[in-house]
Amino acid sequence: MENWRQYLHLQEEVEKATLPVPTPYKGNWSDQKVGISASDINFEPKVADFALLLDKLAELLGFSEPIITSGFRGPKRQTGPMVYLWDKYGGREDVAKGLYGADNRGSAYIINLYTTCLSCNDDAGDTARTLASLWEKGANPIEHPHAIPSDVFDASADIIAKAGGISAHQTGGAVDYGIASNDDLEISTMLDIIEQYDLADIERIDERGEMDPKAPGPHWHVSVYSITPQGEEFLSTPNSALEGAFVKE
Repeated sequence: MENWRQYLHLQEEVEKATLPVPTPYKGNWSDQKVGISASDINFEPKVADFALLLDKLAELLGFSEPIITSGFRGPKRQTGPMVYLWDKYGGREDVAKGLYGADNRGSAYIINLYTTCLSCNDDAGDTARTLASLWEKGANPIEHPHAIPSDVFDASADIIAKAGGISAHQTGGAVDYGIASNDDLEISTMLDIIEQYDLADIERIDERGEMDPKAPGPHWHVSVYSITPQGEEFLSTPNSALEGAFVKE
C-alpha cells in the first residue's frame, strides 16, 4: 500500500524520492521511497542506507514517514543554517552589547559546535572561529530581518569553500530531519532505538534550539559512519517478521 503513513506538521512541500535499495533489502517494507523536503539526496551509500533504515523502522513502529530536510549542502547552503544558529543563540544581541569572541554567546556556540563535532573537518573549529568573527564585524542591526548582509553571506560561503567544507554535509555524509516537517518525538525515539540496538554507527547532533516548530532551522543532524551488521540484518528482514521488536527501553 503506497504511502499509507501520514505526514505531520508539514510546512514545505514534500516529495517522494527513490534511493538505491540493495537487493537484500528489497520488499522488506511497504513503501521504500523516502520523503524529502527541499533537500538534495546526493548521499554517500552509507547515508542512503541509514535513510532507508529510518524509513523502515518508522513503518515498523507505525510512525509517520521521516522527512529528510537536508542532505548534501554546498557552501552557500551550509552558511544559512550556521548564521541562523549564531543569531538564534544571541550573536547579534551580544554584538549590540559590545560582546565579541568568547563573550558572545552566538559565536561561542558556533565555535564549540564545530570544534567538538566528530564528523566535521579537522579544522572546522578554526573555520567557525573565522566565520563568527566575520559575522560580529558585519552583523546587521538587531531590528533587521536578516542577521548579516548579502555580501557577508557570500564571503562566508567563500570561506567554507576555500576550507574544503566544514561539515559532513559537504561530502554527502550526513542527513537532517527538521522538526518543522517531522514529529520530533518520533524522530527522537527512533534515533534512541537505533543506538540502543546498535543498528548504525552515528553521531547525532541536537540542533533543535528552543524547539520552536515554526522556526526554519531546528533539526536533528545525523552523521553516519556505518550501518552495523545488526542494522544490515534489520534491513534484510521483512517487517512482517519483526512485529513487536525494537521497543525503546
